[in-house]
Amino acid sequence: MRPKAGLRARDALDQLRLDYEVIRKLLREYDGLRLVEGCAPARKAEIVDRLCDALSLNAQIEEEIFYPVVRPVLGCNVRAQAALWDHTPLRHLIARLDEMDPADPAYDGTVIDLGDCVLARIEEARAVLFVEVRVVGLDTAALGEQMARWRRAQQQQDLTLVGLPQAPAVPAPGWPLDCRLTLA
Repeated sequence: MRPKAGLRARDALDQLRLDYEVIRKLLREYDGLRLVEGCAPARKAEIVDRLCDALSLNAQIEEEIFYPVVRPVLGCNVRAQAALWDHTPLRHLIARLDEMDPADPAYDGTVIDLGDCVLARIEEARAVLFVEVRVVGLDTAALGEQMARWRRAQQQQDLTLVGLPQAPAVPAPGWPLDCRLTLA
């Protein structure tokens, strides 16, 4: 059974489907914790961090690799083109969660909004977009290989920072390289 899973991971649609399964699993896990009275905010934050990483990786790979190849192949298929969704609202919710304290009363609501944003789009992609990509005969194995190479190259990056400005590699002038609190 192991070789079959390896083969599936090379297909672009199967890779996205696996991403979606991980995202769903994390949303269910969070929802289960949310309903537990007195759940540790640190545990919620851990799940949300993993969820935001998975969502950021998926959004970036769709925008940089998958959509640019798929968009022209779909032609004028309005339903399929509509399934290529804008990740801007998703990024805003991720950024909001990144700034929130997990003990904040609005934290759960923001995660629920994130789930609502994502789950409807996942279903639309699977029901419309994936079917159309198979119908037009796109080489999803070759696209999957490209996506897999991209994933390996991205493993060292903090994917929740996708779309956010990067900090300069060299400290800004005037900032000491080594800051220590000195008590007199």
